[in-house]
Amino acid sequence: MRLRAPNVSHALAIALAFAGLCTSRPAQAIRSSYRNANPIGWMHMLPAGEVPGWSGGAWMNFEINHANIWNMQANIRDKRTNAMYTYKADFEQSSAILELGAPISKHLALTFEVPYANRNGGFLDDFIDQFHQLIQSDRFLRHLNDDFDNSYVVRNNGADQLATERANGVGAVKAKLKYWPLQWKSKTPGVCDCGFAMSAQAKMPLQHRKFGLSSGSEDYSGMLHLGIPLGSFSAVWASAAYTKLGPNETFAGWPRRDWLQMYELSLDLAMSPGWGLMLQARTESPLFRKQDLEFQYSYAGERERAIERVASGWNALTAWRGSQSIGFRYRWGLGSQINLLFVEDWGTGNKDGRGEKLYVNNAPDVSLITQWHFTF
Repeated sequence: MRLRAPNVSHALAIALAFAGLCTSRPAQAIRSSYRNANPIGWMHMLPAGEVPGWSGGAWMNFEINHANIWNMQANIRDKRTNAMYTYKADFEQSSAILELGAPISKHLALTFEVPYANRNGGFLDDFIDQFHQLIQSDRFLRHLNDDFDNSYVVRNNGADQLATERANGVGAVKAKLKYWPLQWKSKTPGVCDCGFAMSAQAKMPLQHRKFGLSSGSEDYSGMLHLGIPLGSFSAVWASAAYTKLGPNETFAGWPRRDWLQMYELSLDLAMSPGWGLMLQARTESPLFRKQDLEFQYSYAGERERAIERVASGWNALTAWRGSQSIGFRYRWGLGSQINLLFVEDWGTGNKDGRGEKLYVNNAPDVSLITQWHFTF
């Protein structure tokens, strides 16, 4: 198995953040759901679900996320203009997301989010391919593409729209203002600061869009949050978001949707006062208008064409993208918590043309996530 040398700045960012966590003290924070490493979603910092409320003083949330994105090259014709687009996203992304927040009043809180990402080749391509062979599943053409690849390509009529395929750094930051008018806290402090809340979120770019981590413009989201305590140690909460996208010249000319939706449901099911099972599911609306695009096939057979669509970015670009996490959390003190999550992609319906009830978008295919919730 071949592994790439770690990026020095990436390792330093994680080490500094971890050092900060080691000196932290317990508190109840606004706990955020997993971030999705979809490369276009990352450009816009599309929102994740959150617990409605908070308790205590200022807090820090920290997430380490390693994801495998597998969208082999797709060539797509724009029916309106006959322009030919090329899209490929085949890489692994390691990211460290830092979230700092503090209450302004009993009902208002302000949060800032800083995501660092490093894209490189990695071991998951080979691992996932071997797993598919073990369970005698489709290999989705992985064996025809390079393992440990690190490619993110967007072209318009053959012209590259990105200056590099190997992005790293902080592409943008996000500010969030949350209003929590209906407060319903669980019997046990720190389990769930539930009730109903509304939030406004604004993403601001730090990198030029040509480096692949930012759209290069501002995006704005409005969210609704609803949570209900379940007994003494469990809770369920849901979030819904509408996002207004700003311009993104990387996809100039593409039939882009300017308004996006997100819906998410999370369940924290206690097995003991400390340990619990985490189950989360999210769905996000399509990035581009499918009716204006035509997939260009490399294969003639119907089954081969279906697999080609699965392996490409077609579903990730033009269909509702689904993902779900399953994992465990451990909680101690008055709300400090660590989550260990495994994230997989999905979608409902026979979008693949294979007669199945679910389809895949591979953006990301698999994510391994660790989250900490503390105060500083």
